Formats: sequence, C-alpha cells, structure tokens
Amino acid sequence: MEGFLDTIQCGDATSILRQVPNRSANLVVTSPPYYQQRRYNGHGLGIGHEACPDLYLDALMEGLAECIRIVKPTGSIVYNLGDKYVDGSLQLLPFRFALLACEKFGLKLINEITWVKRNPTPRQFERRLVSSTEPFFHFAVRDDYYYDRRSFCHQAPEVKQAEPGPNVGQKYFELIDGAKVLSDEQKKLARTSLSQAIQEVHRKEISGFRMKIKGIHAEAFGGQEGGRKIQMEKRGFTIIKLRGEKMKRDVIECQVENLKGNPHTAIFPLTIIREMIRLLCPQDGVVIDPYVGSGTTAVAAIAEKRHYLGIDIDPDYCVAARQRAEQAMRKKNEGLL
Repeated sequence: MEGFLDTIQCGDATSILRQVPNRSANLVVTSPPYYQQRRYNGHGLGIGHEACPDLYLDALMEGLAECIRIVKPTGSIVYNLGDKYVDGSLQLLPFRFALLACEKFGLKLINEITWVKRNPTPRQFERRLVSSTEPFFHFAVRDDYYYDRRSFCHQAPEVKQAEPGPNVGQKYFELIDGAKVLSDEQKKLARTSLSQAIQEVHRKEISGFRMKIKGIHAEAFGGQEGGRKIQMEKRGFTIIKLRGEKMKRDVIECQVENLKGNPHTAIFPLTIIREMIRLLCPQDGVVIDPYVGSGTTAVAAIAEKRHYLGIDIDPDYCVAARQRAEQAMRKKNEGLL
C-alpha cells in the first residue's frame, strides 16, 4: 500500500485499484454513481452513464472484481446503490447487482442493511410514493470475516439484566412431565438441557430463556439444520436463550446529509459509514472507497482510527475530499474528533 495509504487518488477507480496489492484492505465500503441519476459536476465522467442497465451492471462488476482481489480473506465489501425508474418502472438495480455479485464471484451476502432517510427529498408524486430507503449490501469472501457486533450502534444502551428469581424456569419441568408426545429419552434430555439453562441464568451468562415443547407450544419457524424447527422435530423441544443486549437490527435511520460549499451533490451519510467501519474493520485496519466522492469514508476512517484510500475520477471532488480529510485529521490531532 506504499504511496496509497491515507491518500485520495484521482483517476478511474478500476485502473487505480489494479495498482493496489492483493489483500490490502480490511474493508471496502463505497457508493458508486447511480444509474443515469446525474452528471456529477457537469463532467459526465465515470460509470453511471451507460446506455442500458445491463451495461451499467457490467461496469460495476469490473470494479467489484478488483475490490474482491484487494480485500483480505477476513475482510468485507459494502456497496450502497440507489434504484432508477425507467419508463415509470423501478429497475431493481441494487438487487440485480447483489444477485449478480453472488452468482459471478461467489460472494456471501451477509446482510442487506436498510438506510431509512429521515428527511427524504420533499416532493410528491401523483402516481407513486416517495422513495425514502436505500440498501447497503454487506458481502464477505469467507465465513470467518471480521465482525464486531457489539460496536455496531454501540450508543444504544444495553438491556439491564434483572436478578433471577428462585423459580426461574421451574414451570417447564411440569410441562416436560406432561408432554405426551415426548419419549422418555426426550424428556430426560429436555430436563438436562433445562437445568443447564437455569444455571446459565444464575451465573448471568444469559439474561433468560424461553422453552418450546412439542405438543404443547406452537411449532418454531425456520428450517435450517440445527435451527429451532429441526430441534423440535428431532429432540421434541428447543430452548431460546436471551443474551440481555439490545437487538442489532439491519436498519439504520439517519438524515440525508449535505455540506455547504462541497461540489458533490450526493453526500454519503457519515453516521452510517462510521457504523460500518466499527462493525467490519479492526483498529488500525485499512478502509478503501473506490468512489469516494465528497470524502466521507476518509473522514469516517480518520475518526475511527483506521487508515484509508479514497479514489474518484472527478478532480474537483478529489480536491474537496482531500480538504475534508485534512480538516478531519487536524480535528483528530486537537482531540475534537
């Protein structure tokens, strides 16, 4: 990464990425220009101006291939895309992109994280509703990707764990005894598992649990091997353990941002990018944004004590992004960021 680390590079994203060594990044997080949405700064440079959606997706795949090459085996790739109406019909381009990425490169689509815009563009349409959400697709190369779930939306307070009472879980013993569809062996296993769960509560390893018993409670949903439905079928019961923390959901609500005097007209939400970095990139790791635009990813990386590389084809955006990164570094050195 010599010559690239903590810089904003001006040029075609795919061409510059080809100069980056293999497995250099912990996280790629980016938002390519949307299909035929606007001519950024009047230049009409880069992707987004293809004649049809398929050519646009092909251009995205070319850049994505380089992102996969440069990301570490334990790294992640996050793409944010907006959709486009053509002849009055949504093209579902973000989801077509996600499907194509998995089919073409074998990526694992871990989550579609939905950005809910609290202040969408104030407009009204006679024949459709105002679009106020966009997806952030989290892809991984392997199953052992870096993941710091507790740091995601960490401002949210943890659920206070109450002291367990002496009778916690005792009602389930009676239900097990009365379960007519369970065999003696299944009842024995159910009692053992229940006792273990009760001990975990008293040791404060879990905040509580729920038990479902075949023939008494409604069948659990979900059909994956080892899931609750399979456990009910094979063992006759399942135990749902509660961890006592606020649920980390695949939804982020925040404002659409704008920067006075910045030439870029579609600003990446700083809040979301900081969350992605905390979740998917270790301390002192490297974050790369091939379509850095206004420089938000660089600012977020500096704030979160990570290294960055930003790339953009528009020279005016690169100047503005460098200025934002320099300002963020000054604030960080002064203890203001």
